[in-house]
Amino acid sequence: MKLSDEPVKKFLELQKQLPELLKSNGIKQVYVYKGIGMPKPTWERKRRTQTFSIPEMQDICDLINTGKTKLELNDSGS
Repeated sequence: MKLSDEPVKKFLELQKQLPELLKSNGIKQVYVYKGIGMPKPTWERKRRTQTFSIPEMQDICDLINTGKTKLELNDSGS
């Protein structure tokens, strides 16, 4: 059985492109890190080193796609 590394490559590419994607869509980084509940120093380190976890990237995508913070999404699911 072979495993495709394509999803991993796409995930890593998304992390690499994240700052430019935010900028090109007029989204401020402060909006994102506050919206997902991440401290600024952690955001800056993870952005610089491209080490966001899968759940963190999901939170970022959810925020950008829905305009709802992590807290708002959790509250609406209750």
